[in-house]
Amino acid sequence: MSATRLLVLGAIRTMQPVHGYVVRRELVSWRLEETTNVKPGSIYGAIRTLVKDGCVAVHERSGGDDRPERTTYVLTGEGEKEFQLMLREAWWKVSSPKEPLIPALTMLLFLPREELVRALEARIGALEGSLDGLTFQRSTIKDGATGADGDIPEHVREILDFVSMRTRAEIEWTKGLRKRLRDGAYTFAGEPGFPDLGPGRGWNSQA
Repeated sequence: MSATRLLVLGAIRTMQPVHGYVVRRELVSWRLEETTNVKPGSIYGAIRTLVKDGCVAVHERSGGDDRPERTTYVLTGEGEKEFQLMLREAWWKVSSPKEPLIPALTMLLFLPREELVRALEARIGALEGSLDGLTFQRSTIKDGATGADGDIPEHVREILDFVSMRTRAEIEWTKGLRKRLRDGAYTFAGEPGFPDLGPGRGWNSQA
């Protein structure tokens, strides 16, 4: 499921007829780039694709002479079906997020222990900074805001709370790993007892 596709469908559905730049402005104001894989630059591309797929239709084009063309969009019947399907799939289907740190965890023993401890300390600082940003963003959302007045809708707090809880959990785990490494857990490259795992000598190699 494409998060960008679902969000753009939902934004057009809510604000139609609406200009593409208004859709982008609204979604960017929710800071979705920090909480999902949605990039601001991908929003216009998603609108064009949805038009091509028949899920969104051009409502009106204006401009001309020395003014830039401005296009408004509306959801089609096919777009409504797509939106409902994707929304329900997102809620009912549980899937594990792809975590780029997992491959590095499988190979953590090949870094010097001290370097890894320092990397974990830097990671903790970055995560705590991100958490501070999420906390501040949440504090700016007004009770009862619907988005109609330009404010961030009240329910966006749930996004920030969800990501904040995950971030706190990652901070706690990272601090725990840092402590375990400081206390001597595992045997790292360059330390006595580390197996010879040079090129061509895998974990299960009998050579």
